[in-house]
This record gives sequence, C-alpha cells and structure tokens, in this order.
Amino acid sequence: MSAPRIAGVGSRVRSRAPALLLVVLALALGGAPAQARPAGSARAQAFLLTSAPDSLADLKRHAKSIAVVYPTYFDCQLGSGRVLGRAQPQVTGYARSRGLRVMPRFNCQDGATVHEILNVPSLRQATLARLVRVATAAGVSGISLDLENDGAEDRAPMSAFVTALAADLHARGRRLSVVVVGVNGDDPRRSTGFYDDRAIGAVADSVFVLAWGSHWAGSGPGPIAPLPFVQEVVDYVASLPSASRFVIGSPMYGLDWPLGAEAAGAAKPAASAYQYADVVALARSVGAHTRRDPISQELTFRYTSASGVSHEVWYMDGHTVAAVLRLGRAAGLGVGLWRLGLEDQSLWSSQALKG
Repeated sequence: MSAPRIAGVGSRVRSRAPALLLVVLALALGGAPAQARPAGSARAQAFLLTSAPDSLADLKRHAKSIAVVYPTYFDCQLGSGRVLGRAQPQVTGYARSRGLRVMPRFNCQDGATVHEILNVPSLRQATLARLVRVATAAGVSGISLDLENDGAEDRAPMSAFVTALAADLHARGRRLSVVVVGVNGDDPRRSTGFYDDRAIGAVADSVFVLAWGSHWAGSGPGPIAPLPFVQEVVDYVASLPSASRFVIGSPMYGLDWPLGAEAAGAAKPAASAYQYADVVALARSVGAHTRRDPISQELTFRYTSASGVSHEVWYMDGHTVAAVLRLGRAAGLGVGLWRLGLEDQSLWSSQALKG
C-alpha cells in the first residue's frame, strides 16, 4: 500500500497535550476496557500479497485469528487502466475451507490511471463491469477496492464510482470493501480529500483505513504509525455516522532511510521497505542498538553501511501493532493488518487479536 506517497500526509500529526498522550498510551497498551464492537469484528481483517509466498504461509499459520482476507489478485494496467490478473484457487480454496470471507483486492496506485478509470466513461463502465464479474466468481464474497494517489479534484467521481459499484454488488448479493487513507479530519482541499469518508461509509460494507503514513518512503525518517496520530484517526472515524463499518488498519513493516546520500542536484533517495523479520536480520548484521521510542512506541536504530552511508530505520513489532489495534478496538471499530508475511509472530498471541 502506498498511501504515504500522497502529498502532505506527513504533516497531519499535530502536537497533543502530555496528559492526553498518557491516555493514548494507556489505551494502546491495554490500560482500559474496549467498548462494544461491531458484530464479527473480534477477528482481524488482513491483506495477503499473492506475489509473496510468505503471505499464504502466514495465512495458514494464523487463519483462526482472521475473519476476512483480501488477496491481491488484480491490478490496473498503467495507462490503459485495464483490470489485469487472475484469482488463485489455492488461496481462495484454503481461506474458504477455514471459514474466512474472501474479498479479492483490485489494486491501482497510479494516480493518473485512477483518474482515467473514474472519468473516462467507457473505461469507467468497463472497469465496473469487470469488477462485478470478479466479485461474483465462485468462492468469493465480494471485492476490495484500493484506488490510491489521485487528488481531491476526483473526490466526487470517486464517491460516485464507489456508489455505483456497491449498488451493482449488493444487487447480486456481494460485498464491497474500500481502502481509504487515514486522516484526523475531512478536508476536501487536501490530496486526502480524494476520499469522502462519509459518502463511502454510507454505501460500502466495510472501509479499511490505512492508519499510517506520518513518515513514508519519500519523506524524512521517523515513525510510520505513531500512536498519537493513530488516536486522532480513530477519533475522527468513530465520529462518522457509519463508524461501525470502518476498520483501523496497521502496517507491519519497517522503513530504512539513507541519510545525506543525495548527490549534488539529485533527488533525495527513497527509503527501502522491509518486513519485520528482514529488519531484525539487518539490525543483527550491523550490530545496531535498537531502542523503543516512548511516544510512537515504534522501534528504531541507526547504522552505517559498508559504503559509509548513514541510515535510520523505524519499524513495527508485535508490541507496536497490537497497540494500534487496541486503539481501534477501544473505539468500537474493526481492526486489520497490512500485510500477512514476515511480521513479528509474537503479535498473534496478543489479546488485540483475540477480541
């Protein structure tokens, strides 16, 4: 998921009073009982990346903790906007055999292509028709719509597309989940205004909120999903009329930023993304001293590469992910994960995934 690439996302975190920060940490670390949750939300929703073998293996290890799985079967073709990909029967079959709801993901993260899908009438209709066929295939319950990196000027077309797709799917007894970027308030003027959360929540069966992006691959280094920011996202989502349909999603990866590695006049190098197990291996290989940031609750370390470049790493372990999920549960929201794979396996023994 590339929600962090949207311009301005990193500026959404605002300073908060120390007393309120203590409340956030207490909730996240298990210091208060959860409110009533929507029916069926005790188990998590999770994305599965079919191009990564570790993702299916992880599903097999933890299926009992998962209610809904979103396998990435379909992508958009850049430029043409065509829906590419195919279902993978071994994934669908396994998930169904364990009683999981299967919602194939349609992934399109190129803003220009998303704009074309939403605004070119012939492409819009063809995409809607193709997604309906995907969502009505045997063994699946609907579809997950993941359109990213478009701008606020397409807010109305996005809402109209979601409304039309939901109507088509509901008429056929299928469900729609929509991915949105986590924000602490609705501002149609910003790039994140692409998502009208009220309008989307009114028609979609579930809305998966990417509750991260304070720092991303193209930003400077820092925590990915700091708890004060997640609490702001949770508070905003919980205030919406269809709050019970919203799912607070947590990332389970890390980012490694090279520091001062830019050549004269060259673009700033982007961070590299790693799964948790790979970050741990990296820290071990460079002899890094890891510390937990007391505010974000994320782990971080610095090291110098063999080529002499300094790096700063921030990443999510089971403790941090569980803290994010507890904030969602405390507000009566569903919880979800991006993505199944080489995450910190200690997460699965957490009460945050046991309801």
